Amino acid sequence: MEQEDAYGAKRQEESEEFYHEETGKEAQELEDTLDSYLAELDFSEIDSVLKGQESTRHLDFQELVRKLTDGEEPDRGWILKEIAEAVFAEVAAFRGTLVQIMLLCFVFAILCNFADVFENPAVTELSFYLVYMLLFVLLMKSFFILRDVSAQVIDEMMVFLKVMIPTFTMSMTFSGQITTAAGFYDMTFLLIYAMEWLLRVMILPAVQIYMVLELMNYLTEEDFLSRMTELLKSGIVWVMKLLFTVVVGINVVQNLLTPVIDTFKSNLIAKTAGMLPGLGASVNAVTEIMVGSGIIIKNGIGLAAVLVLLVLCAGPLIKVGVMTFLYKLLAAVMQPVSDRRMTGCISSAGESGRLLGKVVVTTTMMFLVAVAMITAATTFRY
Repeated sequence: MEQEDAYGAKRQEESEEFYHEETGKEAQELEDTLDSYLAELDFSEIDSVLKGQESTRHLDFQELVRKLTDGEEPDRGWILKEIAEAVFAEVAAFRGTLVQIMLLCFVFAILCNFADVFENPAVTELSFYLVYMLLFVLLMKSFFILRDVSAQVIDEMMVFLKVMIPTFTMSMTFSGQITTAAGFYDMTFLLIYAMEWLLRVMILPAVQIYMVLELMNYLTEEDFLSRMTELLKSGIVWVMKLLFTVVVGINVVQNLLTPVIDTFKSNLIAKTAGMLPGLGASVNAVTEIMVGSGIIIKNGIGLAAVLVLLVLCAGPLIKVGVMTFLYKLLAAVMQPVSDRRMTGCISSAGESGRLLGKVVVTTTMMFLVAVAMITAATTFRY
């Protein structure tokens, strides 16, 4: 009985050693395959673009992909710290403009009180126009800053995607997704160029026109441009919603079919090769390692691209969000002591900033959805 127990324990120990040895070999083969795939991909253009951007100059895209494929998570504490520092920096940078606007509102309130004492409405109107022109200049100056920031971050995201897409589609071919890679390549570049044209020619100029019309509307006591500005704002919002819906719809339709076709072809080839006498098991093992490594690399690049897009848009979005909130806050604080038209134009500047923020958020979400959906759709094996 004791001999049988000893024999059983020895056999179990030998099987465990064999299992660990085979697992170690497979892990090493997977690591070697990942290294060979990474060596075949060209990240030089991506790194060159990232080094040229202020917010991503410290990022190494290939190293980021390597960390993600190894299972390392991004440092969340560092991300929260960077966001907090960016918020405080924007508040400090915008403090001077806020103080100037508050002083203008207080000066106008004082002038109105003096004019009421002398019962001279002409003085009140003249002082209002003088102060309003100064306020107009300050608000337009800050709006141009927000507009340039929004346009710059959209350009940065598009430039990054233009150099990232070829590498990403190449990684998709490693996992057998050739048809999907070709379709994604064409669709994404078409999306980028269409978005670039629409944003530069239509959306951003429309937001600028909305800002000017709102300031002109509060120049007089009569509300004669509010319907026009409301129509323009609704048009901007609906165009952005339509673009987002179209992008999501195209990705959903494309990802319903092409990944399944590629997966079916890969499985058919693997099963056919697996039927070869004496070689089937080896062929299946090698195929699984190669396809699995390709999926890991593809997912790593897709996740790295999502993180880079978030880093690119985080700073500008914080800037736009902080300035928009401060404008709204200033309008609410100054309403009891200032003229209705003054607080109205300040609130309109905040609304224009909110529209710019919507443009940046919608554009970022369209690119994120496109990358995330194609990454997820080409991961599953049917």
